[in-house]
Amino acid sequence: MPSQYSSWKLVTRKALARWLFVALVVALGSGELAFAQRLQLKDGRVLTGRIAKTSGVGDTSDSAPSHAGEIATQPIYVIDDDLRRVFISNQQANRLIDEAPEKQVSIKLWQNIAQGSSGIASVGPSLGITPFDEYGRRIYKMQTGRGPLSVIQGITELTPRYARVEALLGQPRSPVWDCRIATSSIPSATVAAILKQTLPQDDPEARLQAVRFYVDSQKYADAGKELKAIIADFPKMKDLERELKQINQLAARRILTEIQLRKDAGQHQLVHALLQNFPTEEVAGETLQQVRELISKYDKAQLRIDATKKNIASIVADISDPDDRGIAAPLMAEITGELSHNNIDRLAPFSQFVDDASMSAEEKAALALSGWLLGADQATQKLAVAISLVKIRDGVIRYLREPLAHERSTIVDNLRSLEGASVDRVARLLSMIKPPLHDNELVKPPSAENGFGSLSLAAPGQTEDGDFQYLIQLPPEYDPHLRYPTIIALNGAYNSPVQELDFWAGSPRVNQAGQIVGARLGQAMRRGYIVISVDWQKPQQYRYEYSAREHVAVLTCLRDACRRFSIDTDRVFLTGHGTGGDASWDLAQSHPDVWAGALPFVAQIGKYGSYYWENARYVPLYFVAGELDGAKMKQNSTLFDRFLGRRFDATVVEYLGRGHEPFHDEIHYAFEWMNRRRRGKIPEEFTCSTLRPWDNFFWWIECQKFPVKWMIHPAEWTGRGARATEVEGKLLAGNRLLVKTAAEGATIWLNPEMVDFDEPVRVTINGNNVRGARESISPQIDVLLEDARTRADRQRPYWAKLVWPAEER
Repeated sequence: MPSQYSSWKLVTRKALARWLFVALVVALGSGELAFAQRLQLKDGRVLTGRIAKTSGVGDTSDSAPSHAGEIATQPIYVIDDDLRRVFISNQQANRLIDEAPEKQVSIKLWQNIAQGSSGIASVGPSLGITPFDEYGRRIYKMQTGRGPLSVIQGITELTPRYARVEALLGQPRSPVWDCRIATSSIPSATVAAILKQTLPQDDPEARLQAVRFYVDSQKYADAGKELKAIIADFPKMKDLERELKQINQLAARRILTEIQLRKDAGQHQLVHALLQNFPTEEVAGETLQQVRELISKYDKAQLRIDATKKNIASIVADISDPDDRGIAAPLMAEITGELSHNNIDRLAPFSQFVDDASMSAEEKAALALSGWLLGADQATQKLAVAISLVKIRDGVIRYLREPLAHERSTIVDNLRSLEGASVDRVARLLSMIKPPLHDNELVKPPSAENGFGSLSLAAPGQTEDGDFQYLIQLPPEYDPHLRYPTIIALNGAYNSPVQELDFWAGSPRVNQAGQIVGARLGQAMRRGYIVISVDWQKPQQYRYEYSAREHVAVLTCLRDACRRFSIDTDRVFLTGHGTGGDASWDLAQSHPDVWAGALPFVAQIGKYGSYYWENARYVPLYFVAGELDGAKMKQNSTLFDRFLGRRFDATVVEYLGRGHEPFHDEIHYAFEWMNRRRRGKIPEEFTCSTLRPWDNFFWWIECQKFPVKWMIHPAEWTGRGARATEVEGKLLAGNRLLVKTAAEGATIWLNPEMVDFDEPVRVTINGNNVRGARESISPQIDVLLEDARTRADRQRPYWAKLVWPAEER
């Protein structure tokens, strides 16, 4: 094998020391280790690579960034980091940081590269990929128009960010193919084996390349292990023990960062265990002080929880009235059984006054009960009100569970007779209670008996299509009192719902017999996300059909999950691969008020997409594609350019030399994007396009009976003569609402985010004032509860509604 080392600029000990110093400074602050041009976005993300401006996604000019005055012709930034190209609107950019590039360590591997033959123009769906061996080689089998094709690939360059992978000689057809994959997507053991095989093990200077490689990759434990081995194998390198200490400090900072991430995800048991086992040798005092402070906070919080439980138990016994005591006791038992780090703050007023001798047991009990039900800011000392709140909560839960309309009507009548049953209090109760269909059996701690938190459930369907099946994976230490961001994932034609779940939540650990022996440990679990994989396709379905059944399947499963599990409805993200990506794109544009964002992978829009594209201004979109995935990038480029050129919140990611793949490489970037997004407030004005009867609900306007001439069912689609109708809504000053729609009827939904219910509300539809609106619009418990029951969004329910035209109802 020809040697590459003579052309390398091998790292010296002093260079390594300088590099570790820089790495330590970065770890103590923020930012990336490798220096290059960086673009800071308004959402806080920082994109690194070669930065230019372009007029469109199809134009990947490497020209320098435009100067002032050129924005109109080049409204899109493109950032090329040698792994992928990222396109964003220049309106998303905060500031451009130009720095002198310092190239990351690059390790070259000799391979017998295919040359001179025709290049691969398109990479079809993968039929199987073997793991890389210690020489950095694998076999990639893909589907082509002429049948299956197996290509031998080899890594020719390995950097902390990407591996350059090229086609090799040695097969009947040896096409030229140069692609990039994220180094983070290669198993750590495989990377270690490749480095060991590539770098001369008898050359300490060469092996220091591996140390810097790991430091660049922020894999400090691996860097420390390698440097320790170098020192052991070469005693003359003993003076590098100082650098080893610096690496240990970097590793400790990395653990502390992980602890904070797990803490934010509500995984307090794991956090406490990590803190108790935090390494102390050769760790900076500042870091250890932070650890001690965190341990102290957890210890104090646990003491507070234990003391609160004890005090609650004694307070209940001191309530003098036996009827009040009988009503309070079950809820007090609930509090002591479910009190945790996630909800202890609800009882802050109770903890503050529990030792106040001037307060009665009844007043203290009232603080505990009302704080638990409504939150600390609405706690009351009036036991009668608190007892009434207990009854109201029980009634609310019964209503949300009751399938019969006449029984629900009776529950509402009973609620109206209770003290304190105002609409605003009921709305607050809705937001604080556990999911109405919460089942302790479904959320037990992960074990082999319950599938380690992975469940297969059926969402009751209300149509001839029957029930809809979905898989759900709960994160570690799931707590129904904590709201979780949620991913709705749709599989494609080349993967299953289980594989789609695995993509986001990780694959379960299995033994040699194929039995599941451990929980999923993927990125969604690490970050505290619920993942739902919907079985949305019909048998033998290979294309997205743009049908009502598909929309109903996804929305029904989401709402069923919201009734069972603690889903943060302001942080629900829709995603999918292939045909699932097509579906997620269409569903995002069809129902922009539902999602915090959508992430279509290897998707291609069709039919309604070109007519609904302006709806995308209301929902963030994150597209992931392969440069060689047929003509998808070209076909999608018109819409991409519209999104980016018109300042929509859209990101387009194109992987270099890649085709139709899952792109697990992108998962860290995807979560960074999702972590920075929430469903926005109701827009002051919106205009949404629709061509299908079921795309009829946009925020607070629900339309009925669009004119047939404006509607085109998917089976009737020809692509000619389509003209979307629009639904327009405006929230105007003076408690005025403006609606424009071609529909024959509409229901106008209202909540305090939109209007002041203490003042008259005026509604104008199609230029005409709705008579009687001022008198008929007022908050109603039945409207509030029915909306929460049907849409399952307890965070943003509507309090009142107006049906138009009234005479037809």
